[in-house]
Amino acid sequence: MEELYRSFSDRQTMGTVVGELRTTLAEAEQHLDQFFRLPGNKDALRSVPGLLGQMKGVLSVLGLDQAAITVSRMRESVEGLLTSDSETDAASSKEVFERLGANAGALGFLIDMLGYQPLLARRLFVFDADSGELRHVSGRERAVTASAPLPAPLDLELDLSEAEPAS
Repeated sequence: MEELYRSFSDRQTMGTVVGELRTTLAEAEQHLDQFFRLPGNKDALRSVPGLLGQMKGVLSVLGLDQAAITVSRMRESVEGLLTSDSETDAASSKEVFERLGANAGALGFLIDMLGYQPLLARRLFVFDADSGELRHVSGRERAVTASAPLPAPLDLELDLSEAEPAS
């Protein structure tokens, strides 16, 4: 009974954490969108580094190091936008916007996966330092791109007692 309660409590806690991460990411995305619609309005970006800092802390505690690195790089990019002149190169700004968008999308996918498969969320995402992006990897890609050893495979138990016999 104690084990059942602990399992339920862990799932409930993870659900709360996932909800908070989703909310924080959505708020950061909203501010980024406002800025890139009106690049002269840097006030839209002022709260983003703090939001990303909160996310990095939570992701680090959860052992999602690749995601924490991604959020850290996103924060550096946003801080760079805040300190840059308003006359920045349009191509560079577009590249930063695309990278931030790609990373936000990948983080959203990771956070969603964290809600129902936390072990897979740890295994299926890798930060690519060359491109500066968090990437979803699977199958053979994982063996090539993973820099850290992978955790043990999931121990799935199937209850076949309720399955109907084949006719």
